[in-house]
Amino acid sequence: MPIHPEWHTYTINVSIPQSYDAVEPLDLEEFLMSQLRSGDSALMQELGDFPDDDLEVELVEKECRTVRHSVPEEGVELDSHVRDCVQSYTQPWLMSLLLQVKSPSLAVLSDDSSRTLTSSDFDLRSGLTPDPRVEGLLHFSNHDDLDRFNQEARQVNRHPELFALYPPADEEDAVEIRPIPDCPKEHMGDRIIIRCQAIKFEIDVEPLFATLALYDLREKKKISENFYCDLNSDQFKGFLKPHTPQTDHSTLSRAAIFSITYPSPDIYLVIKIEKVLQQGEISDCAEPYMVMKETDSAKNKEKLEKLRNQSEMFCQRLGRYRMPFAWATVNIMNVISTATLDRDTTDSDSLNGVCKSSSLEKRGQLPRRNSERFGTMEDQCNMSAFKPATITISTFCKQEGDRLSDEDLFKFLADIKKFSSLQRRIKTIPGTIRLDVTPVHDNPVACLSTELIPVKPLAEKNVRPVKEVLEFPSSEVYVPHSTYRNLLYVYPQRLNFVNRLTSGGRNITIKIQFMSGEDPSCVMPVIFGKSNGPEFVQEVYTPVTYHNKSPDFYEEVKMVLPARLTERHHLLFTFYHISCQQKQNQTGASETLIGYSWLPILSTDRLQTGQYCLPIALDRLPVNYSLHSPERITPQVPPVKWMESHKGVFNLEIQAVSSVHTQDNHLERFFTLCHALEGGVTFPLRVREEKIPENKLEHELKLSIISLSSSRLEPLVLYLHLVLDKLFTLIMQPMVIAGQTANLAQIAFESVVSIVNSLHNSQELARDQQGRNGLLATYLYWVFRLNHRTRCHGPGGVGPPTEGRYSTMGRASATTVGTMLLQSRLRSSSNPDIPAPHSAEDTEVKNILSAKGQNNPGSRMSTYVDVSSHPQSSTGGTRPSNRKQFHEELALQIVVSTGVCRENAYKYAWFFFELLVKSMAQHVSQLEKQDVPRRSRFSDRFKDDVTTIVSVVTAEIGTILVKQQKELEQAEKVNISLAFFLYDLLSLMDRGFVFILVKNYCNQMSTKTVSMPTLISMRLEFLRILCSHEHYLNLSLYFSSPASAPVSPCPSISSQVSLARSLSSPVSLALSPPPSRSVVGGVLRVLLHCLTCNQSTTFLSHCFSTLRALVVKFGDLLFEEEAEQCADLCQKVLQHCSSPVDGNRSQACATLYLIMRYSFSSNFSRVKMQVTMSLASLVGKSSDFHEEYLRRSLRTILAYAEEDTEMQNTPLPSQVDELLRNLNSILSDTVKMREFQEDPEMLMDLMYRIAKGYQTSPDLRLTWLQNMAEKHKNRKCFTESAMCLVHAAALVAEYLSMLEDHKYLPVGSVTFQNISPNVLEESAVSDDILSPDEDGVCSGQYFTTSGLVGLLKQAAELFSNGGLYETVNEVYKIIMPVLEAHRDFRELVSTHEKLQRAFDNIIQKGHKRMFGTYFRVGFYGAKFGDLDEQEFVYKEPGITHLPEISHRLENFYSQCFGDALEMIKDSKDIDRSKLDANKAYIQITYVEPFFDDYEMKDRLTNFEKNFNLRRFMYTTPFTKAGRPRGELNEQYKRKTILTTMHTFPYIKTRINVIQKEEFDLTPIEVAIEDMQKKTRELAVATHREQPDAKMLQMLLQGSVGATVNQGPLEVAQVFLNEIPADPKLFRHHNKLRLCFKEFIMRCGEAVEKNKHLITLDQKEYQQELKKNYNRLRENLRPMLERKIPELYKPIKPRLGNR
Repeated sequence: MPIHPEWHTYTINVSIPQSYDAVEPLDLEEFLMSQLRSGDSALMQELGDFPDDDLEVELVEKECRTVRHSVPEEGVELDSHVRDCVQSYTQPWLMSLLLQVKSPSLAVLSDDSSRTLTSSDFDLRSGLTPDPRVEGLLHFSNHDDLDRFNQEARQVNRHPELFALYPPADEEDAVEIRPIPDCPKEHMGDRIIIRCQAIKFEIDVEPLFATLALYDLREKKKISENFYCDLNSDQFKGFLKPHTPQTDHSTLSRAAIFSITYPSPDIYLVIKIEKVLQQGEISDCAEPYMVMKETDSAKNKEKLEKLRNQSEMFCQRLGRYRMPFAWATVNIMNVISTATLDRDTTDSDSLNGVCKSSSLEKRGQLPRRNSERFGTMEDQCNMSAFKPATITISTFCKQEGDRLSDEDLFKFLADIKKFSSLQRRIKTIPGTIRLDVTPVHDNPVACLSTELIPVKPLAEKNVRPVKEVLEFPSSEVYVPHSTYRNLLYVYPQRLNFVNRLTSGGRNITIKIQFMSGEDPSCVMPVIFGKSNGPEFVQEVYTPVTYHNKSPDFYEEVKMVLPARLTERHHLLFTFYHISCQQKQNQTGASETLIGYSWLPILSTDRLQTGQYCLPIALDRLPVNYSLHSPERITPQVPPVKWMESHKGVFNLEIQAVSSVHTQDNHLERFFTLCHALEGGVTFPLRVREEKIPENKLEHELKLSIISLSSSRLEPLVLYLHLVLDKLFTLIMQPMVIAGQTANLAQIAFESVVSIVNSLHNSQELARDQQGRNGLLATYLYWVFRLNHRTRCHGPGGVGPPTEGRYSTMGRASATTVGTMLLQSRLRSSSNPDIPAPHSAEDTEVKNILSAKGQNNPGSRMSTYVDVSSHPQSSTGGTRPSNRKQFHEELALQIVVSTGVCRENAYKYAWFFFELLVKSMAQHVSQLEKQDVPRRSRFSDRFKDDVTTIVSVVTAEIGTILVKQQKELEQAEKVNISLAFFLYDLLSLMDRGFVFILVKNYCNQMSTKTVSMPTLISMRLEFLRILCSHEHYLNLSLYFSSPASAPVSPCPSISSQVSLARSLSSPVSLALSPPPSRSVVGGVLRVLLHCLTCNQSTTFLSHCFSTLRALVVKFGDLLFEEEAEQCADLCQKVLQHCSSPVDGNRSQACATLYLIMRYSFSSNFSRVKMQVTMSLASLVGKSSDFHEEYLRRSLRTILAYAEEDTEMQNTPLPSQVDELLRNLNSILSDTVKMREFQEDPEMLMDLMYRIAKGYQTSPDLRLTWLQNMAEKHKNRKCFTESAMCLVHAAALVAEYLSMLEDHKYLPVGSVTFQNISPNVLEESAVSDDILSPDEDGVCSGQYFTTSGLVGLLKQAAELFSNGGLYETVNEVYKIIMPVLEAHRDFRELVSTHEKLQRAFDNIIQKGHKRMFGTYFRVGFYGAKFGDLDEQEFVYKEPGITHLPEISHRLENFYSQCFGDALEMIKDSKDIDRSKLDANKAYIQITYVEPFFDDYEMKDRLTNFEKNFNLRRFMYTTPFTKAGRPRGELNEQYKRKTILTTMHTFPYIKTRINVIQKEEFDLTPIEVAIEDMQKKTRELAVATHREQPDAKMLQMLLQGSVGATVNQGPLEVAQVFLNEIPADPKLFRHHNKLRLCFKEFIMRCGEAVEKNKHLITLDQKEYQQELKKNYNRLRENLRPMLERKIPELYKPIKPRLGNR
């Protein structure tokens, strides 16, 4: 076995030289060429050539969340900047994939519309195809043949030596692993979905409209756009038909997805309610809602009808206008953070966001801000894992007409936070809002983006959409744009008409339009519509505040901006007074014009955003008004009348959310000047307020490039990809401006360096473990590409001569370069103006560059090439081109950079190295690689520059180590980046050249005067990265002679080779009979260890062959003597059965089948148990098992059993089949458990099935029963938890009875049947389980007497917590004999005390104890999978109402199926033919325990009537006409009796229904049953030992009270008034008559009883009761005294033959 040395534990006193000369590397490419020519070409080709796919430059389509990319409208000519943006957001990613480092998958899991809730268990035979079987597995006649076959197999393709027994690297310590950055994507915060379920007021008389938005109180900022919805009935929608031209599907949404980037405890959801404008103040319009109730229909019927008629009238006349009405709020973060609490929101809690949680629980993300502010909330609240919650808000605040602004709203919210409730000064309106809040993990079906583009996955049919609501983050977001978005938000804020003298203008609305010109036809339909209307509209009106001359507005107008904006585009505001009351003979419009204002969209070609205060023009708009702002309009003839003498009276705010308009001066200037270079512009060029002539363009462009780093960080990051693309274009392409070549490359490069430095220094942005800025790494990996468009000729349109090309910067002479670099080294890094002292390192840099100068004398104007005079040389040196190569220019800029630019370029060398590599990869991919040798891919000049860069970077590392010890980490990062650079170059360049660079690095580093451990660490990390190259081994072969082991990253290859040679000895010994037990065990341990390590497929194949040989030859010895090893063997083999590698899986299956086959005769039971336990361990604990492969392996093993002809006449095939089916079931259920963590019933079903699957493995069954008990306990289902422990105790008792024969111990599970008959299932133990003491099973702590007692004591405690005190007694009946036998008097004292408490509780709590409530739940629809057509009885806590369980199940399953779920409200039988196959249906019915008469004799107490329940009943009323309800003489009732598989309480809270019986009651039988029930209730209440006066009076009121006595009386009049004509009804008639006699008698007793219970102030009440009773008795008397003669004839005796 390989030994892994722990280097840090040894101190080796070896003299290591401080410096050394590295081995002179081979000229690899030349060597390979000579070998190919010499004849051994095949081997050289295999070892020397890298695979064709070693370098791939591929385009990967961008994943698009929506069905199409968000792009500008078709047919519009875009300007250059917009075109570049759109191209950047839609073009594919370009990735250079080196050395098989493939990109992460871009595919996302598609939503499978046919997905079912649970998948049926696989049928191993029909559902899967087995893997190929191992050839000849069962065909060896003797052991020698098997050994010979295995030995020959081991020799096939065997290497002479054993390579690289190297353990896998520790991920945290693996510097050679370079993280792949996440794919760029649109930023999203934590997302929640809010569904509007109900908005109800006390009266329902008119349409209402809701607006939802999020507000951050701490930041005083609105953090989302508005979401509009309404829940108006069709009747109310009809009121608005004249004003609703169409209703688009997208406007029907009632659910919205909100995003929260920066969670804060002060985020509030605000719901504003509006109504159609009508006459009157808000208070007047709200009054009916505050004083009237729909439920008082008799009292308010006429008033409500009048209000509806008024509403209809206002809707038809003023339906386009709205008015503020009410608002409500909830702290959404409180809801999320408390969503694990199971309680309803109360009135007092509602404003603070307390919620009721339901049963479902359901970032390489944005770099978080480092401030404490954004850390607090994240710790308190997990935004993505809270339980879905239902918010019920039961109080609305009335809107105040003078307090409508956002400032007022924030004051209200601050008060609510401060005082935890509404203040008295806020008027409230009773009503209810019910909202469901759930976390969003994947996009729901039928979702629309904020631009209303459908988001994947699409809905199967026309379902109500869910809208994504755009977030306005409370702070900066540093994620580059990746989608086209161009939205404008207009916020009218305030209007001041107070000083206006005229009387008009009190009910003011503003019509807002987006215009492309001044003609009325130029209005554009770009405004997003609201709810239940058109998707886009041309105009929108602000809500009206009645009789207010200076109204505040809260409207948000969302628009999509045209991609191409002109000076004519503007916002037009038209101000109207609205006449609310239609005057007599008035037929005209209700609008009276007040005036106009406008705002040009562009100002000096820049989008206008921010705060504005505009004047208002009266009567008419000025001519050409759109070309000027209203403040600066030119004088007109005739003059324009202005309100308030042209003062600003209209305040508004404009905000843009755009990935096109940068809204940053520096970026806009840069992009504008860059696009000027592309031509098509006229000079002088206008940029903001400036006019730039052509001869100044280069100067201004340089200034704009320099000022890029002055941009604010957020816009710079948002447009980072576009900025870097432009700068790299300027570096690569010569720019000719006004006929002159512009020298822009150097300044563009310096700007790139400055941006790279800024991003690295920002505390806001994340870095990876190698110090790389995440945004830059992402750009390089996914975005950067060479721009191959023809070079720009500049605005003058004149290009350079075609015969050559010019660089953007001449290369200085070597001497000059050396001087420049030396000068930069002599400057202080903190202040370039302060000279630094000379050092040896400065001299080193000078020497490097001097050497370069000697090799290349003179000036290097490298980028001018005359194509005609430079034919390609055969040696492949410089490849002439009429176009600059980016990698050459970039390398040149790095070499000649100076000062701070140079410092930062080398400090963040990783960026420029990776940029070089990706550009080189693109260059190589464009060459014909097969025709261009490696040495000819890059010019000699470029190689010189790379050599210089590597040398200078190495010198930099040394400088940091010598002079700046505090910067050691920085040196390590630069060292790692240099190593990765050379690593990448091995795949691109002449490898001999790269080896020279490695040698130079080693030699340079060895000369540094730094501490030896630091130096060794740096060199080892460098070499470790290089040695991780995929083709490292091939490359190393050329550096080693046959006598020496190759250089390797792994320790002691030589020793491991020796170990490999010696491995054959123990194996040979093991395979030579007869071996000793210890030898076989030792070999097995070695083989098992080999299976644990990462091994090749070939090695594993031989390892499994050897294992099978051991099993065949020494199976008995293994299974008998090596029980522990056998268990380990089963687990390791089963683990490989889940391998995704076909060969490994095939070998493991063959081995496992042989283990079963050769253990069958004597030890199969043990193997079954160990395989089952291994599966449990693998599925429960292993993170790398693959379910689908494991299932396929089970099928393959089954195939072996079916094909094993020798064993067909034995029970083996059936036993294997049974075992595999059991394993398959366990596998399915355990995997499903992960999906159903938040469905408690399904989770318990799965745990139950798993526990049942371990029936033959008592240890595991006990563990799962305890797991179930813990789950139940956590849900406060104490009774079910106790039952799990009782079952566990019965299981222990079964196995104890095999070991010990003591009278004080229970005789297996039969002793427990007094607790529950269900426990008998624990006796169903497989006959072939060996006895516990021999088998090594049942050896845990619980399989002892004390373990049994411990389980029972826990169960008793839980029964007590659950209120089942009688069961506590039964449990202690089993415990006490054990305690008495052990003379444990202390425990006996404690036991009797607990029993006394239990009995006291029975006496004290009596009938007040609440037991479970039961419901029948049926599931229908293929989407439910296994649950389809299944019926269950659910046990819920006491006093659970039908709406509660219905809401809980609806909440959970709607998460699974969305709108496809439908709740069936009635209890009628389900007709499957009438159900929609694409829907899932749930039917819930309340059921009661049902007992036959004979059972009632034994079930006397309330406990007995609620324990061991197996039959339940529910009734369904119906009439022959098909209606559920009818008159008394039409009313039938169907009784349905359900029988469950087990009795309640059980170890689950739901049990399958296995039998259903139905019988119908006729109307008279229904009446009999009702009267018997009333009579029983009266009797019980009257004769109770401790009478309950309130209960008795309530029953009396329902029986004889003046308001209800028509109930019993009417029943009697319908059924007893006349004797029925049908003799069959005689007995029913008589039975009902007798029922009434008893009923009236019980009423009399109750009235008398009440007489003794009343207080003095209830005497009048008692007299009234007595009077009503007498009246009822007298009315019933005639009917009760009438007998049917036939029923009372004397019975004649029969005369028989005597």
